[in-house]
Amino acid sequence: MPPREQSGLKRSRQHAFPGAILMRAQSRLIPYGIPLRFFFAATVFHVVAWLLLALGHADVAGFSGSPGVVLAALHALTLGVLAMTAMGASYQLLGVATGVALVSLFPCRLSSWLYIPGTVVLVAGMFGGNTLVMLSGGVLVVAGLSVFAVVIGDIFRRTITLKTTVRHGWAALICLGLLAAAGLILIIDLEFGFLGTSALPDHPNLAISHAILGGFGFMGLFVMGFSYVLVPMFALASVPGDRPSGLSLGLVLAGLSLAVAGSLSSNVPATILAAAIGLAGAGMHLSLMVKVLRTGMKKRLGLSFVMIRTGWVLFPLSIVVGCLAVAVPGDFNLPSLFGFILIFGWLLTYLTGILQRILPFLASMHAHKLGRRAPRLTEMGHQGVTLKVHAVCHCAALVLVAVGIATDTETLILAGGLTGSLGAAAFLWFALGVGWNVVSFYAEEEITEQT
Repeated sequence: MPPREQSGLKRSRQHAFPGAILMRAQSRLIPYGIPLRFFFAATVFHVVAWLLLALGHADVAGFSGSPGVVLAALHALTLGVLAMTAMGASYQLLGVATGVALVSLFPCRLSSWLYIPGTVVLVAGMFGGNTLVMLSGGVLVVAGLSVFAVVIGDIFRRTITLKTTVRHGWAALICLGLLAAAGLILIIDLEFGFLGTSALPDHPNLAISHAILGGFGFMGLFVMGFSYVLVPMFALASVPGDRPSGLSLGLVLAGLSLAVAGSLSSNVPATILAAAIGLAGAGMHLSLMVKVLRTGMKKRLGLSFVMIRTGWVLFPLSIVVGCLAVAVPGDFNLPSLFGFILIFGWLLTYLTGILQRILPFLASMHAHKLGRRAPRLTEMGHQGVTLKVHAVCHCAALVLVAVGIATDTETLILAGGLTGSLGAAAFLWFALGVGWNVVSFYAEEEITEQT
């Protein structure tokens, strides 16, 4: 075999055994301030999203997509927490996982300068129902996401490892482009009302497609793709094979494409078929994740994997509820329940579970890079209090709000929003504690160098 092919074969197998991703990881770290700014912003928006949900409790069950408090809460979560976390994690973890270095750190910083304030402006515009402010924020958000897509796309282009994650990543970036375009069109339509004329879809149908592209497309595919790296890494297990994970991706993409087409055309049979195909793909993905945990060397994975497993349960449930929302939309406020389970349920629950592992993990790697002794991972961020409070409050909030939506009980939704806010505040306390550890590592390093 030619040397070049042997080298490629060796690289393609470099993550086949447990823990291989951690080899030489410290050398591939970027400045902690870059991912930290995204993670810190996400934890702040996490609190804001639950508070806004509580504030708009009277409108949650019958939410129809109009500007106001509920729309602001939804985007504080989707853009402010979910996408924000994906950006910070991608900038740091993809370099560690693939071994592909960023060409420049300036685009990462530029995307934060555009995206974080843009999200603030967009959410504020939605809260106040000001179309011009919404459009200004939307343009900044899309600009930040565009820079992000270029940076991550360049990593995908240059890497020869992690084929499954890269395939999910490319599909997620395509969905991101469609998502961003649909979002801007929806904002402009609020002012000019051109949707629904000629061959254009009407506003509600495009809004549903926008939600599907965001929840199951961009974020869903990123979550699934990163799971093939992070779950084996934390469980010390081998990565699932390319063939079954590729089949799962194919089913999810087929279901996603059909769901978007069905929602745009109000085709109920097509949307139900899409749900069935997507459910099959989700089931295959989850079976691979369960196999990873079963075969992993590390069995005691802590509270974080309680959250992750809860998110896995809510993933197929969100598809089932979405299917029912199409078939019988008038029962139990199913469209609103679907959106809540998808965004606050599956995606938020899973990502907070992953984030509580990523933050101490990165802090520890930065300490080792500086030659310093880091606290034990479980000792960072007052986890004995913060993460337990978050888990209890988060799960209670999910139940309260879901039951409140299904029964049209505003008091339950208010109680759930406030409970979720308390849990989010505890998670913010945890993130600040971990971040302070890293800041102190570098402050000590500067003092040592000066003396």
